[in-house]
Amino acid sequence: MLETLQRLATWMRPAAPFFAGVAILLFALCAVLVLTTRSASADRVLMPAIAGLLWTLCGYVFVRTFESVPAPASPDMSAWRRLKRGVSRAWHWLLAAAFAAATIAALLVTNHLIREALG
Repeated sequence: MLETLQRLATWMRPAAPFFAGVAILLFALCAVLVLTTRSASADRVLMPAIAGLLWTLCGYVFVRTFESVPAPASPDMSAWRRLKRGVSRAWHWLLAAAFAAATIAALLVTNHLIREALG
């Protein structure tokens, strides 16, 4: 599973600067809308901008987190190295679980934001 996430992150790596650039632009748009407008019509742009910001940040964090996953420990490693490798892989498993939970939360938030913007 971790190797699959690493392959996906490696495949998505060229998009990381795009994710970062779009996230900066969407953050700037959100800041301008929050600080300068008071009309309800701005909310129709603000809510999708927040959802886009959330997803671009998720994409960027995914690529940067899983582009380098340590390989499984091999039997010829010393006990200390196998333990360190196991702890490192366990940390990546924990990050994968946290990222799965964050993705589900992002889906729920996006659904709510889009329904508010359209409704």
